[in-house]
Amino acid sequence: MHFSAMIVSALAVVAQAQSVHVVSVATTNNTLKFFPDKLNAAVGSMVQFQFRGGNHSVVQSTFDNPCVPMSGMSGMSSTSSMNSSAKGLFSGYQPVAASLAMGQIPVFTVQVTSAAPMWLYCSQAKHCQNGMVMVINEK
Repeated sequence: MHFSAMIVSALAVVAQAQSVHVVSVATTNNTLKFFPDKLNAAVGSMVQFQFRGGNHSVVQSTFDNPCVPMSGMSGMSSTSSMNSSAKGLFSGYQPVAASLAMGQIPVFTVQVTSAAPMWLYCSQAKHCQNGMVMVINEK
Protein backbone atom coordinates (compact mmCIF):
# COMPACT_ATOMS: atom_id res chain seq x y z
CA MET A 1 0.00 0.00 0.00
CA HIS A 2 2.79 2.43 0.92
CA PHE A 3 4.61 1.52 -2.30
CA SER A 4 1.50 2.37 -4.38
CA ALA A 5 1.23 5.79 -2.75
CA MET A 6 4.87 6.48 -3.63
CA ILE A 7 4.26 5.55 -7.26
CA VAL A 8 1.18 7.77 -7.46
CA SER A 9 3.15 10.66 -5.91
CA ALA A 10 6.02 10.18 -8.35
CA LEU A 11 3.63 10.08 -11.31
CA ALA A 12 1.95 13.27 -10.13
CA VAL A 13 5.32 15.04 -10.07
CA VAL A 14 6.16 13.81 -13.58
CA ALA A 15 2.75 14.83 -14.91
CA GLN A 16 3.09 18.25 -13.36
CA ALA A 17 6.54 18.75 -14.89
CA GLN A 18 5.19 17.93 -18.33
CA SER A 19 2.55 20.64 -18.62
CA VAL A 20 1.69 21.52 -22.20
CA HIS A 21 0.97 25.07 -23.36
CA VAL A 22 -0.97 25.29 -26.63
CA VAL A 23 -0.30 28.16 -29.03
CA SER A 24 -2.49 28.58 -32.10
CA VAL A 25 -0.54 29.74 -35.14
CA ALA A 26 -2.89 31.94 -37.18
CA THR A 27 -6.60 31.16 -37.37
CA THR A 28 -8.90 29.48 -39.85
CA ASN A 29 -9.48 32.91 -41.44
CA ASN A 30 -5.66 33.27 -41.62
CA THR A 31 -5.22 36.04 -39.05
CA LEU A 32 -1.48 36.76 -38.86
CA LYS A 33 -1.02 36.24 -35.13
CA PHE A 34 0.04 33.74 -32.49
CA PHE A 35 -2.64 33.07 -29.85
CA PRO A 36 -1.45 33.80 -27.18
CA ASP A 37 1.41 36.03 -28.24
CA LYS A 38 2.90 36.10 -24.72
CA LEU A 39 3.38 32.98 -22.65
CA ASN A 40 5.09 32.05 -19.39
CA ALA A 41 6.32 28.46 -19.45
CA ALA A 42 8.33 26.70 -16.76
CA VAL A 43 11.52 24.86 -17.62
CA GLY A 44 10.57 21.29 -18.50
CA SER A 45 7.14 22.18 -19.86
CA MET A 46 6.15 21.70 -23.47
CA VAL A 47 4.86 24.28 -25.93
CA GLN A 48 2.72 22.88 -28.73
CA PHE A 49 2.22 25.11 -31.75
CA GLN A 50 -1.00 24.18 -33.58
CA PHE A 51 -1.16 25.55 -37.12
CA ARG A 52 -4.73 26.66 -37.86
CA GLY A 53 -4.68 28.32 -41.29
CA GLY A 54 -2.42 29.23 -44.19
CA ASN A 55 1.21 28.18 -44.51
CA HIS A 56 3.22 29.39 -41.52
CA SER A 57 6.36 28.66 -39.52
CA VAL A 58 7.77 29.17 -36.03
CA VAL A 59 11.29 30.61 -36.04
CA GLN A 60 13.43 31.77 -33.11
CA SER A 61 15.05 35.20 -33.27
CA THR A 62 16.48 37.61 -30.72
CA PHE A 63 15.04 40.76 -29.16
CA ASP A 64 17.79 42.84 -30.76
CA ASN A 65 17.29 41.35 -34.23
CA PRO A 66 13.60 40.50 -34.73
CA CYS A 67 12.37 38.86 -37.93
CA VAL A 68 15.85 37.39 -38.49
CA PRO A 69 16.53 33.75 -37.57
CA MET A 70 19.09 32.99 -34.90
CA SER A 71 22.29 31.50 -36.25
CA GLY A 72 22.52 27.72 -36.27
CA MET A 73 18.78 27.06 -36.62
CA SER A 74 17.66 23.57 -35.75
CA GLY A 75 14.36 21.86 -35.11
CA MET A 76 13.33 20.54 -38.49
CA SER A 77 11.66 17.59 -36.76
CA SER A 78 8.27 17.59 -35.10
CA THR A 79 9.73 17.70 -31.59
CA SER A 80 12.62 19.89 -30.49
CA SER A 81 14.15 21.48 -27.41
CA MET A 82 13.81 25.23 -27.17
CA ASN A 83 16.38 27.30 -25.35
CA SER A 84 18.32 30.52 -25.60
CA SER A 85 21.60 28.96 -26.71
CA ALA A 86 23.37 29.85 -29.95
CA LYS A 87 21.03 27.54 -31.85
CA GLY A 88 17.57 28.72 -32.72
CA LEU A 89 14.59 26.65 -33.78
CA PHE A 90 12.67 26.39 -37.03
CA SER A 91 9.46 24.42 -37.44
CA GLY A 92 9.60 24.34 -41.21
CA TYR A 93 6.64 25.61 -43.19
CA GLN A 94 3.38 23.95 -42.19
CA PRO A 95 0.78 23.89 -44.99
CA VAL A 96 -2.50 23.54 -43.13
CA ALA A 97 -4.74 22.73 -46.11
CA ALA A 98 -2.85 19.52 -46.91
CA SER A 99 -3.15 18.33 -43.31
CA LEU A 100 -6.82 19.28 -43.02
CA ALA A 101 -7.54 17.18 -46.10
CA MET A 102 -6.31 14.20 -44.05
CA GLY A 103 -8.36 15.22 -40.99
CA GLN A 104 -5.36 16.53 -39.05
CA ILE A 105 -3.75 19.82 -38.12
CA PRO A 106 0.01 20.30 -38.20
CA VAL A 107 1.71 20.66 -34.82
CA PHE A 108 5.23 21.51 -33.72
CA THR A 109 6.09 20.72 -30.10
CA VAL A 110 9.13 21.97 -28.22
CA GLN A 111 10.38 21.55 -24.68
CA VAL A 112 11.35 24.65 -22.73
CA THR A 113 14.90 24.12 -21.43
CA SER A 114 15.64 27.64 -20.18
CA ALA A 115 13.78 30.39 -18.32
CA ALA A 116 15.38 33.01 -20.60
CA PRO A 117 13.06 34.88 -23.00
CA MET A 118 12.48 33.21 -26.36
CA TRP A 119 11.47 35.48 -29.23
CA LEU A 120 9.58 33.76 -32.04
CA TYR A 121 8.06 34.80 -35.36
CA CYS A 122 6.58 33.48 -38.61
CA SER A 123 9.05 33.67 -41.50
CA GLN A 124 6.44 33.42 -44.26
CA ALA A 125 6.58 36.46 -46.59
CA LYS A 126 6.17 39.63 -44.48
CA HIS A 127 4.19 37.99 -41.66
CA CYS A 128 6.73 38.98 -39.00
CA GLN A 129 6.88 42.58 -40.20
CA ASN A 130 3.07 42.61 -40.01
CA GLY A 131 3.14 41.57 -36.34
CA MET A 132 3.13 37.75 -36.36
CA VAL A 133 5.49 37.48 -33.40
CA MET A 134 5.43 36.11 -29.87
CA VAL A 135 7.58 35.74 -26.77
CA ILE A 136 7.91 32.98 -24.22
CA ASN A 137 9.08 34.03 -20.74
CA GLU A 138 9.35 37.75 -21.37
CA LYS A 139 11.05 39.43 -18.43
